[in-house]
Amino acid sequence: MAASIDESRIMHSQNSQEILAEVHKFVTGAQHVDKASRNEMAKSAIYLLKTLPSARAAVMEHLCSVFDEAVNVFVLQLETNATTTAADSTLDEVIKDIYGVLMSFVLSNPDAWAPIIFSWSVELLGQLGSKYSERKGVPDASRLKELLQIWMSCTATRTLIDVAAKCISPMISRDPDVCVGALLDTSAKHSPHFDWVVAHIGSSFPTMMITRVLYCGLKDFCSRADGQAEFRAGEKLPKIASVVGILGHLVAMHSSDIRHALLTLFQESLAENIDDHRLATVPYLLHLASLSPMLLRVIATDFVQALTPDVLNRLASQAEKWQFSPLQDLDSLLSLVVHLIIMSTDGAMSILQFLLPSVDTTTDICDKVTKCCKIILDMLMMDLQRMVFTQETLHTEIPFLDSLHSHQEALCNDLLTSRTQERSLWLGRVLAFLGLYAGEKTAADLLCEIISFAEGRELMLHFQSISVEMETQLPGAAHRAISQAITNMHGNHQVSVKLLSNIFVLLQWEKQAKDNRLSSFLRRHISAFCCYLHSVDRKISFAAISCLHIIGVPHVLPIATMMKVCSSVSAYFFSALHIKDMNEKLSAVRMCKSFVESVSEVPDTQHMLLYNFIHGCIKQENAEPLGTQPQPPSVGASRVKQTTTTLLLEENAKHGMGVTLPQSHSSVFHAGVVGRGVQKPQRPSRFRLNEVVTNQQMFMDIVYTCSLYRLSDESDSMELDVGMETEQTMSAEPSSVALQAVAHMLVEIATPDNLYNQLDWPEEAFARYTVERDLEITKKFTEYPILWEILEFLARERVALCQCSVLFRGVLATMLVYWESCRTTSTTASPRQLQASCRLIEIMGQGKLLPAPLSCMSDIFPSLTSYETHVLLRDVWRYEHENPLGQALGQALGQALVEQAVCPRRYTETLRAVLHQNVARLSHVYTSFFAVDEEQEES
Repeated sequence: MAASIDESRIMHSQNSQEILAEVHKFVTGAQHVDKASRNEMAKSAIYLLKTLPSARAAVMEHLCSVFDEAVNVFVLQLETNATTTAADSTLDEVIKDIYGVLMSFVLSNPDAWAPIIFSWSVELLGQLGSKYSERKGVPDASRLKELLQIWMSCTATRTLIDVAAKCISPMISRDPDVCVGALLDTSAKHSPHFDWVVAHIGSSFPTMMITRVLYCGLKDFCSRADGQAEFRAGEKLPKIASVVGILGHLVAMHSSDIRHALLTLFQESLAENIDDHRLATVPYLLHLASLSPMLLRVIATDFVQALTPDVLNRLASQAEKWQFSPLQDLDSLLSLVVHLIIMSTDGAMSILQFLLPSVDTTTDICDKVTKCCKIILDMLMMDLQRMVFTQETLHTEIPFLDSLHSHQEALCNDLLTSRTQERSLWLGRVLAFLGLYAGEKTAADLLCEIISFAEGRELMLHFQSISVEMETQLPGAAHRAISQAITNMHGNHQVSVKLLSNIFVLLQWEKQAKDNRLSSFLRRHISAFCCYLHSVDRKISFAAISCLHIIGVPHVLPIATMMKVCSSVSAYFFSALHIKDMNEKLSAVRMCKSFVESVSEVPDTQHMLLYNFIHGCIKQENAEPLGTQPQPPSVGASRVKQTTTTLLLEENAKHGMGVTLPQSHSSVFHAGVVGRGVQKPQRPSRFRLNEVVTNQQMFMDIVYTCSLYRLSDESDSMELDVGMETEQTMSAEPSSVALQAVAHMLVEIATPDNLYNQLDWPEEAFARYTVERDLEITKKFTEYPILWEILEFLARERVALCQCSVLFRGVLATMLVYWESCRTTSTTASPRQLQASCRLIEIMGQGKLLPAPLSCMSDIFPSLTSYETHVLLRDVWRYEHENPLGQALGQALGQALVEQAVCPRRYTETLRAVLHQNVARLSHVYTSFFAVDEEQEES
């Protein structure tokens, strides 16, 4: 109304004749009746624009042709590289005059003129941009920066955009939606050739532009919904597409403003008693996100952080209204949300970490939100499954999984620390899809992380389900993961315990399913498992032997691996003997024995196992559980240094300080301290007698197990062809070959050298030449009681026992010398020697090396004197000397020796005399040595 009054005043102040003349000039010039000059037409148009409001449309149209001509001239110059002419300068002056008139209108009456001139200028800019977009000198619309530079160097377009910018300033505070609506409408018609205008104007007024563009887009979104217009996720509605385009141009320089505007719009929609437009904010923002990756990135990061329980509960109340509005149904919105989650390149981990806790019923979130999150997760899993299993044929990219690839360790940790079964199932499926999508290496890394740190069978069930799902396309992922985990666990105590325990669980399940794929694969890593048998941590070693118990060993092993396996299992067995808890010890020994049985089935391992066990039992660290007394603590280095540097002259000088008396200690030359002085007393053993007996039984049981398996051809096993596979059979008794091997090993460790190791016994007087050897052999049996048990084990095979003839000889020679020189009246005063004498006779009797009654006389040793024991042992020596073992072995090697029915009387006379002499104490045992009928016949 104000504009009309002003124009009326102007009209009344002008001469009507002049106005008519200018109208005639303008019309005839426009119809080309008279070829009026360009300047005259422009002046006439400007005059009419000032004086005749009814001619505004025609004048503005003519001005469009002026600007179009100026732009055409500019483009021609770009294409021909021509210089500016006088006519061009005249055209620029006309444009300058037009600019001045338009600006005077805006300044004089901005409320009336600013919206009109702004709409005209931006529409003209859109038309010019579209018209000349295909010209040679104009850059492509995708090269926005170059395009902006070109148009800003043109006088006509620079003037138009300056006019538009000047019109926006007064409109911001009064009616910003008008200018933003004009921009959106023009952008919808002329995009992308209008984008440079949006970029320039938006950079000049970023805050206003971003906020009003979003609100205008929301209104258009709601108006289409009110009109029952159907639209889908990703559908580019004209004005909504312009909103996305404008925000896309502004994001480079004003991303923080865009984020703030989006969050503000979202938070305003959560207020109470909002209108229908505000109610549509969430669907509108979701629709924008489906059109713009930039907006999706903002929503996936900033919005997820803003979704507190209170916000979620408010959204749940809004969702009920969405169902009854023409906006968009809830199911479509959920599908859109799932689609956006899959397309998220950033913030995928944040989205997943938001959804998973939201399904927990212990939170403050209402049931509707929890149910909705479960539906979203289920739909997400279904879509991911479909896309993952079709990516090889369709080559589909999944941005959600691409984003999660850098968070695979965090995903594994979430699975390992998950407290609910439902959450673990979803995480497991996400990890399975991620592995299938990223390839075998990533799949192996994920499975390796899980199996290395999982605790408990529930997590191993998830590992198995993940690996089974991956095996559909990546059959080698699980085995690669286990191999990688075994390689990486060295030096990490906690990882080693968990990994070995988890592998054992998998092996148990595989055994129950009667499958051996994992066992067969792990046999390649048997050396790695054997390394952990040496661990000082019993949990690690027990887990390793448990795995080996199920894995077993391949039928063919390299010699280096074979040696490592045998040495490792023997080392583990000896370490198990140190365990105090009986149940734990039995479990460890049982596992070890089972593994030894499987190892013994491999050709050529029987002797290697026996060698490690027999030689290992005399090592100081292994011998104490088997009855060996602990060695006294070693003398310190300072003591050794002092002993070795002491001079005898100085020592005697100390003794010479007093008066030397004849025939006294002071007259004797001091020869120094022998050795290292007085030895410190032995520390008490850490094992009680019953523990020692149990350990010895376990040791002999493992030796027995190693000896059970034998080659099919025992007599000529060393001559078998190397390339020929030899079958092994299991016998109820140890094989002769194994027992003879044990006998040779026993002789090897108990004798200091190989001299005088013949089978036949020499004269008794010859023992004076082997005193040192005999003492060394007896000392071995005294220090290591387990040797007596091994010797008794060999007694079941006389051929093997005969190989130990030198050991019997040495012990017997030592006992003869001792009992002869002993001054005690009873043998019980020397318990150690008495026990050795009794064990010697008993073992020789069990091995049929002594006939009855010589084999039974150990029963009466505790009741005899030292001398009587000596004379009886001399008969034993005489019997062995006069009945050579070598002759019997030469007659039938490997067969039972011919057992004499009755011992010759010359070897039993001494025994009879001793029994007669001690008849008061030994009459009750006489008949066990000699038959009464035989005595009567002889008498």
